[in-house]
Amino acid sequence: MSNVMLQESNQPPEDRRLPNLARESYMKEYAAAALARQFPTREQFDAFYSLLTDEQKDELLRVGSYYLFLVKQGDWHVDVDNSNPVVDYITNSFKLVSLFSLIESMSGERHQDFYDWLQCHPDKVFPIPDRAALEVLHEQYKSTFGSIRRCVAFFERLAPSRQAELLKVVTFNQQPAKSIKHVAQFLYNLRSKFVHEGEFVLDLASLPVMSQHKNAITMTSLSMDTLLEIFEEGVVAQFRHPT
Repeated sequence: MSNVMLQESNQPPEDRRLPNLARESYMKEYAAAALARQFPTREQFDAFYSLLTDEQKDELLRVGSYYLFLVKQGDWHVDVDNSNPVVDYITNSFKLVSLFSLIESMSGERHQDFYDWLQCHPDKVFPIPDRAALEVLHEQYKSTFGSIRRCVAFFERLAPSRQAELLKVVTFNQQPAKSIKHVAQFLYNLRSKFVHEGEFVLDLASLPVMSQHKNAITMTSLSMDTLLEIFEEGVVAQFRHPT
């Protein structure tokens, strides 16, 4: 992958505009391997691919290849005495970060942090009288421009049957999730705890896991492999029904 990136500066302008499509001969193989569970035959993948615009093909090749290398066939290896080379909760933590990075990258929206968002609305938000008012503004930012909104939108593209399943895999104080947004936020928060606080993602496992998150006792029955399949479904849905 690194050699591919180093060659990009020498490409003609049309190739730089669609750099992945310029390498379609092998990038398409990566994308097909990444999404193989969604297409029973190679012919079905090719038929799906043929309906995309060149810009969509370039994006699918990017997402598919990165997902294949970083997540589906990518594990975090350690070289430590008396340790397995791959430890589930360590590699799952990095995989979850990569998954949400890819989800955010597919939204097509430019990232804007909270401070920049505030600066775009000076007459409406300043002065900020107290911490409570700041919290209200932060919630508005997250619902209108924050990363979590883009992630929620990805999960909302899933088939209704898959969304119904997801509502059951995480319970909060013995109650199922209220909405698909609730599940997406829970998974995103697991990612954020690892990124910002160094807490490993322990909730994604082959067996149900009980934990405490904020004021709720949670029970999670979701394996990383199932989450990967859900991600693949979401990718296909996004390219089939772009908005």
